[in-house]
Amino acid sequence: MKRYKKYWFYLLLAFSISLTVLILNDLNSPFIQIPKIVQDINSGVIGAILTTIITLILLSNQTESQENLTKSSVVYEEKLKIFNSFLETIGKCLEDGNLSAQETQKIIHSFSILRIHISAESSMKIEKAIASIDTTFFYVDENNVPNLNRYIHLYTELTNVFRFELYADQNYTSFPSFEFKNFSEILFRKRTMRLTPSNFNELVSFLRTNPKIIHTLKNQNTITYKLNNEQIDSFVVFHDFIVQTIQTIAEGFSYKYEIRKYIINNENYLSIPWIEVCYNNDYFAHFGIAETKRLFFGATNSDSKTKQIASIEFYEIELISNLKSQIEKEVQLILAQKSKEKKALD
Repeated sequence: MKRYKKYWFYLLLAFSISLTVLILNDLNSPFIQIPKIVQDINSGVIGAILTTIITLILLSNQTESQENLTKSSVVYEEKLKIFNSFLETIGKCLEDGNLSAQETQKIIHSFSILRIHISAESSMKIEKAIASIDTTFFYVDENNVPNLNRYIHLYTELTNVFRFELYADQNYTSFPSFEFKNFSEILFRKRTMRLTPSNFNELVSFLRTNPKIIHTLKNQNTITYKLNNEQIDSFVVFHDFIVQTIQTIAEGFSYKYEIRKYIINNENYLSIPWIEVCYNNDYFAHFGIAETKRLFFGATNSDSKTKQIASIEFYEIELISNLKSQIEKEVQLILAQKSKEKKALD
């Protein structure tokens, strides 16, 4: 309305004159005779003035509506930037699992900016949410897993306040808290228990009780598989064959049995069952079940790299005798090399 103020003055003046002419004409005074053409022009002027007034009113309303819409859009975008910035600040300050003095100052600064753009009620809710960040907020469990529910509750409170500020006039509804159980399972670290069977039969007993195997590769990928009774039986055959074969080469061989038990989310797993082979108490080879779920016999060189001597699939166990000559040859070469190295040291 204000931008059309000067136009309103002239329109109202013209409208007043036209109404005066119209009233004088209706008086039918013998002293005042208004020509017909003037009356017609005056009637047209009144119509034009009324049309202009209506147009100005519509334009004024439309302009004000557009200005309000533009203003609302600018305010919305500005609030959105500030809200996102605040969440970003909170996230960066909490990501390392503690709060430093500098980080608390950042939160206070960001919150002070935030308060300028939200209601007093929303400010109190944000303050209460931030106040939930105490020492226990950063406690972890025995497996070093953070309390994800505390983080989720904090962000739910913050985002609901921001949603109210942005969409309160658009059938706003607050979001309930959420839960990511899968994240807890991923973060749950293995609890390890070292098992030390005194002989091979005890090792097999562990496998039959807990047939699920877990192993972390060098690239940090973790593989799991489950052994069935037939595969464990093949493992027994493989063990007996290796022991009998290398015992005929020389005296002084011994074996070490060790395996680890992992408890992951109440599920029991065992490490890959490998048996160390020692000659005169000097470890030089191992055999057992490989990462690829095969029966494997390999030797370790001075660079701690494993050289495959023999391997066979579980279902090919009946063909195991074909490996005899290869194993004897490789073991004899290893022992000869070790004897040569020992003499060189002496």
